Amino acid sequence: MKTVRRRSWSFALVLLVVTLGLAAALGPGAALGESESPAPSGDKVVVKIGWMGEIDNLNPLIGWTNNVYEIYGNEYLLMVARDWDTFKPTDNGIAKSWELSDDQLVWTFHMNEGLTWHDGEEVTAEDAAFTYNFIIENQIANFITFLTGVDHAEVVDKYTYKVFCTTPVANMLTLWIACLPEHVFGKMSAKEATVKFQNDPPCIGNGPWQVVEWKRDDYLRMEANPDFLFGAPKPDEVIFVVYQNGDTMVQDFISGNLDAIYMFPPAQFDKVKAAEGVETREYNFWNWDYVGFNCYDGPSGGHPALRDAQFRGALEYAVDREKILSNAYSGRGIPGYTFLPPDTWSDPDYAWAPDDTQRRDYDPDTANQMLDDAGYTDSDGDGVREYKGEPITLRLWADKETPEAARACKLIAGWWEAVGIDVKFSVQDQGVYFDNIWGYKGDTFYPDFDAYYWEWDGYFDPGQTLTCFSPAQIEGWNEFSWNNEEYGRLDALQAAEMDADKRAEYIHQMQQVMYEDAPCFTTVHPYKLQAYRTSTWDGWKLTGNGGKDGPQFAFLSAAMPWAYVNLTPKAAAEDKSNLGLWVAIIVGVIVVVGLIVWLVARARRGGPAVEE
Repeated sequence: MKTVRRRSWSFALVLLVVTLGLAAALGPGAALGESESPAPSGDKVVVKIGWMGEIDNLNPLIGWTNNVYEIYGNEYLLMVARDWDTFKPTDNGIAKSWELSDDQLVWTFHMNEGLTWHDGEEVTAEDAAFTYNFIIENQIANFITFLTGVDHAEVVDKYTYKVFCTTPVANMLTLWIACLPEHVFGKMSAKEATVKFQNDPPCIGNGPWQVVEWKRDDYLRMEANPDFLFGAPKPDEVIFVVYQNGDTMVQDFISGNLDAIYMFPPAQFDKVKAAEGVETREYNFWNWDYVGFNCYDGPSGGHPALRDAQFRGALEYAVDREKILSNAYSGRGIPGYTFLPPDTWSDPDYAWAPDDTQRRDYDPDTANQMLDDAGYTDSDGDGVREYKGEPITLRLWADKETPEAARACKLIAGWWEAVGIDVKFSVQDQGVYFDNIWGYKGDTFYPDFDAYYWEWDGYFDPGQTLTCFSPAQIEGWNEFSWNNEEYGRLDALQAAEMDADKRAEYIHQMQQVMYEDAPCFTTVHPYKLQAYRTSTWDGWKLTGNGGKDGPQFAFLSAAMPWAYVNLTPKAAAEDKSNLGLWVAIIVGVIVVVGLIVWLVARARRGGPAVEE
C-alpha cells in the first residue's frame, strides 16, 4: 500500500533533483561544452584557428609559404599600411603620411609616434631606414626584386626618413615589406640573417600580436600586444593549429574545438556550411593553381623537350580545366589562364585573359597535331612519342600538402599519356620541390625536375607578383628558370610607371607574353574557403579585396593584422542574459526546499495517512 504522504515526499525529492540538475546543466559550462571554444585558459580569452599547410620559418627574410605570411602580418607592421576594405594606402602602419618629390625620385615618410617593439624599445626612423638599406646592401633575395629602383634610405629625424630612388617606383606605397627591428637584425651579417637566424619565439615585432610559442607542424601561439599603438587586441591569445588531414580539421571545427578554419577541403564545404552557429565564405583572392615546367637553358635535369614553347603549349591543350575544377575542387573556383584572377582589381583592373583565338582550352586533337608538327612523333608505334629517338618521359609531381593537387595530377597524367607522353606521377613533400627546383651541383645551379603542380598566393600589387618571374629572378622566385627578355623589359617599364592606367597596360602585356610562351599554365583559381564561429564570437572582421565585389572575407586575408583584434566571446553576454533564469532557478530551489520542510513537519505531527 502507498500513502498520500509518501507520494508528496517522493514528488518533492524528484522536483528537487530535477531543479538542481537543471541548475547544474545551465552552469558556466552549459552554454559552451568543455571542448568548445572560446574555452577558458585560466582567465584568458583564446581564439583557435585551424589550417592546413606549414609555417616554414619565423624569419621574414627567409620564410615564404602562404601561412607564414599570415603570421608575419600579425607580428610586424608594414612600411605603409593599407585599408582592408579598399586596399588603398592608409596611416596605421609605420608611416602616417608621405610626400613625393617633383622628380618622383625622393619619398619622405613621417612615422606614427609611440610605436614600440615587443621588447619595449621604441620604433624609430632608424629601424625603417635600416630595413630598406639592409635589404638593398645585402641583396636579400626575398625582397630585393621588389625594391627595383630604390637606392637607399636616410634618417631625417627620429620619426622621419627619406627613400631615394634612381627611377620612379610605382609600387612604393603598396609593397609588402615589414619593418624590422634594427637592434635584432642589425647585429647579424647578411648570411646570418638570411640563413642561420630562425627567429625563435618570443619574436620581436611591432604588430598587434607576438609569437611566443611554436611547435613545428603542430601549433603556433601568439599573445596580444597590450601596448599596441592602435589599440590592444581584445582576445589574449590566438593559436594556429596545424592539421595534416582536412577532414579531421573540419570535424574539430564542427565539434566546437576550433573557432575558425581555413583551407579546408572543398568537398567538405557544404557540410561545414550546414553546421549550426557558423558562417562560411568562399571568394576570389590573388591566388592560382598551376603546372610549372623546367625551362632552364643551362645545365639541368629537366627533359630537353620542355625548352620548346610549342611542346609546352601542346601539353596545355591536352588538359581539361573544367574537369579538374569539378573533380579536384568540387567546383569551388573558376578556370584560370594567367596568374591574376578576374574581378579582383578595379580602377584599374590589372587582370588579363586570352580571348577565343588565343586560349588553349582542352583540345587533344590540337595537342597531337602540335606535337606532330614539332617533330615529337611515335616512330615505333608503342604509344610514346620520342625526342631524338628516345621515348619522352616526364616526371609530374603533386604537392603532398594539397589533396586537390594529387587529384588534378592524376587527371593530367592520363591526358598527357593519351597524347603520347609517358608520365611518372608522384606525390612529393615541398622539401623535394625546394631542393630540386632550386637545385645545385656543387656551386652550379642545376634545377632537376620536369613538371610540378603547385599553388601560389600573389601580392595585392600585381607588379610585385609578376616581377617574381622575371629573368633577374632565375635562381630566386622564378621557379621555371624561364628567360624571356620581352617579359623582363615590360617588367622594368611597369615598375617605374607612375600612371596607374599605363602601368596596367604593361602588366597586361606581361601576362600575354607569359601565356604565349607557356613556361607554366594556370589550371584553376580556387576559391578561398573559410568558416568561423558566430555562435560564440562577435567581431569577425569582414573586408574587401580591392576588387569589384565588396567585402568578401573575414580573416586570414593577405596577412591582415586586424582580423582578430575585436573578437569578443559571446559567452559573457549569454551569462548576463541568463541572470533572470538563474534567479528563477534559485527561487524554485527555495520553494522546493520549503515544501520539503513543511512535509517533514507535517509528518512529524502524525497526521492521518489515507490508504489507497
